[in-house]
Parts: sequence; C-alpha cells; structure tokens
Amino acid sequence: MECWIQWATLASPIISVVAIVVALCVARSSSKDAQKQIIAIYNLLDVFVAANNLDIVEAQRKYQRQLAELDRQIEDAKFKVETVYPFVGGAKIHQIAAAQEKMEQMEHLDQLLAKRKALMVNLALIDDYIKKATRK
Repeated sequence: MECWIQWATLASPIISVVAIVVALCVARSSSKDAQKQIIAIYNLLDVFVAANNLDIVEAQRKYQRQLAELDRQIEDAKFKVETVYPFVGGAKIHQIAAAQEKMEQMEHLDQLLAKRKALMVNLALIDDYIKKATRK
C-alpha cells in the first residue's frame, strides 16, 4: 500500500504538468478558431460596407454639391446685407421700406446659415461612418 502512495505522490505532479500542457494546447487552438471567426466577421462587414458605400458616397457627393450651391447663396446674401445704399433717404416711407428689406435679407441669411450647419452635420456623420467602416 505504501508503494502505491509513493507512486501516486510521484505521478501527481507529472499528471498536473501534462494536464496544464494539454489545457494550453486546447486554449491555443480555440484562440486560433476565435481569430478565424473574427476575420470572417470582418470580411462580412467589408461586404456590407462595400454594398452600402455606393449609396453613402453618392449621398456625400449630393451634400457637397448642395453645400457649394449654398455657399454661393450665402455669399450673395452677405453681400446684400452688407451693402449700404447711399441713395436711401427722402420720404420716411422709403426709409422704412429699406429697413424692412434689410431685415428680410438678414433673416434669409440666417436661414441659409442654419441650412449650411445642418449640411455640415450630415457630411460629418458620413465622414465618421466612412472612417469607422474602413478602420480595421
């Protein structure tokens, strides 16, 4: 009986080392499988992004065209707001009409600037999407 106890005492650390080595091998192979699955998921995401990128790029171009047109309109509106007509004078009704027209021009400029801000937000969102979609 003491012989069996001595053999068990000697074999116990050896069996523990073998178990640890087997556990490391299993963990390493499952880690490789997990990496393969992650690569497969990235490939599927690439396909999804590629399918949607045409729509995203087209939307980006549309917003950029709108922004360019809006910038021209803003420049025209700023010019009208900043232009002072030296011949405004005379009757009070003409002065009131000129002031009213200037207020309308300023309101129009404010509306254009608000629309530009919304377009800039949309373009920033698209840029963020593209950056996230192409990052690996």
